[in-house]
Amino acid sequence: MKYIKAIILTVFLAGCGGTGSDGSSSSDSGGGGDTTGKGGSMARFAISGDYLYTLNKKELTAFNISIEDEPLPETKDSVPFDVETLFSYKDHLYVGAEGGVYIYTKPTKDVQLERIAQFTHAKSCDPVVIENDLAFITLRSGSSCRLIGGENTLQILDIRDPLQPELIHSQNMIEPQGLGIDNGKLFICDGTGGLKVFDVEKFDNNETNETSVTVSFDRNSTQAEINCYDVIPNHGNLIVSNGDDVRQFDYSHKPIRELGRIK
Repeated sequence: MKYIKAIILTVFLAGCGGTGSDGSSSSDSGGGGDTTGKGGSMARFAISGDYLYTLNKKELTAFNISIEDEPLPETKDSVPFDVETLFSYKDHLYVGAEGGVYIYTKPTKDVQLERIAQFTHAKSCDPVVIENDLAFITLRSGSSCRLIGGENTLQILDIRDPLQPELIHSQNMIEPQGLGIDNGKLFICDGTGGLKVFDVEKFDNNETNETSVTVSFDRNSTQAEINCYDVIPNHGNLIVSNGDDVRQFDYSHKPIRELGRIK
């Protein structure tokens, strides 16, 4: 898997600050515990177990990478024209699209790609990341999304039952783009609002079987001067794609602190 990891890191660094429309900006491997690698929310490919999944405007392809230097395409399936991003979590693939989030089974040689559910929202750009059965989505309007209308919001879905994703939180943003979540620490690139940092806490009510969240703004850690594109949080280390450079932060303590940057 080291070979595959190196490819993903190279693609992320080469694509920092891009539009993400061709899927070349970064990679994403999900947060389901069975994946390899870590990447940004704007990714169009994800690794899960022995499979690399790639997404373009027409197709989702599954490559068998059990032999790491001989990736073998095993399945290729059509997807809606408005798909944008790809995230792997547990047994499913979550595809961000202009009109919503599509939830698919993971295709293999023996398992067919199947859309099992869809969460619909106003047409907007739509990256998605997932942790602890919560899906975090940023919706963005504007010309860069090929849309005149749309919303600028953060939405959080309860996906304990992937067949019935449920919206449990929504709040206004300025112009959100990429986002990342790690152990309850949420990072959002919010256009002129900068790199925003939030603390997310989840509450499960066993009596009513309902889930709720609190989202607290970490003002001291927020970097208002950074108009970033995408982020990768990973065990206290944050990689930020800032258009002109790549910056690294330590978020193991509050407030986060910058460790360095690559021009």
